[in-house]
Amino acid sequence: MDNRGSARRGLHFEGQLKYNIGRVDADDQLAGAEWLINKGFAKPGHIGLYGWSYGGFLSAMCLARFPEMFCCAVSGAPVTAWDGYDTFYTEKYMGLPSEHPDAYEYGSIMHHARNLKGKLLLIHGMIDENVHFRHTARLINALMAEGKPYEILLFPDERHMPRRLSDRIYMEERIWDFVERSL
Repeated sequence: MDNRGSARRGLHFEGQLKYNIGRVDADDQLAGAEWLINKGFAKPGHIGLYGWSYGGFLSAMCLARFPEMFCCAVSGAPVTAWDGYDTFYTEKYMGLPSEHPDAYEYGSIMHHARNLKGKLLLIHGMIDENVHFRHTARLINALMAEGKPYEILLFPDERHMPRRLSDRIYMEERIWDFVERSL
């Protein structure tokens, strides 16, 4: 679902993300899931999420923020804390960490890790030049500190998204297996 902050819907729609990463975008995913339930297309607790990069962030964030709604998430190359991502992109939406520490804290998946109940599959390329593996490592540390289970799929020779056909096939098979087991 295209949540507030998504591109090509005008400045007002995209601007809703200002100082609200992890809030309004996740709230809109929840509203979309509720709409699916109200229309009879889905059941609470039987909805999964799958995203990559920002979508990987949002998948894990929704799983942690709304544990009664979402039962599993595939989170590929997720930004897990905005203080460690590309400053040109981040500061456009979040300002400086020193000026908006609450927004940065709330927008970190680690801030919500204690709430996680569903199943989480983390996927990351070890030589990711966009979202550095450090993001996933920080989330793993937070999950371990909270005693939360997770699964991980690593690609030692891949960057931000697996590009080799054999790696893509392997990844999609692992994702399918995870979704079948988790939903």
